[in-house]
Amino acid sequence: MTNTRKVWLSAPFRIRIISEGIEKADGINRLARIIGYKSRIHPAWPLRQIVIGKQPFPFERLMKLAGFTGYDPADVLKHEVPTARVANEFNEIALKRYGFIAYTN
Repeated sequence: MTNTRKVWLSAPFRIRIISEGIEKADGINRLARIIGYKSRIHPAWPLRQIVIGKQPFPFERLMKLAGFTGYDPADVLKHEVPTARVANEFNEIALKRYGFIAYTN
């Protein structure tokens, strides 16, 4: 049975781990496929939504990302926050810090 839990991560950590994953995978589309997104047209669309804080991580995909980037799952879950509002508290700063300038306002 799959875990349907959704996980909001704090912006600085969420954007950092995704940025590291993109670098290791050599692209956002490839990273999206590695962690389980299947769309042929836009496999990275859900991942882009997660980067900008529009949606939480599906638990299983977050665990795949943790494994791919070499993070201990328990350490990743230490960055879990209760709501989207808290998750996006420092979103603009973190997006700029990790080079996601096109995603900022």
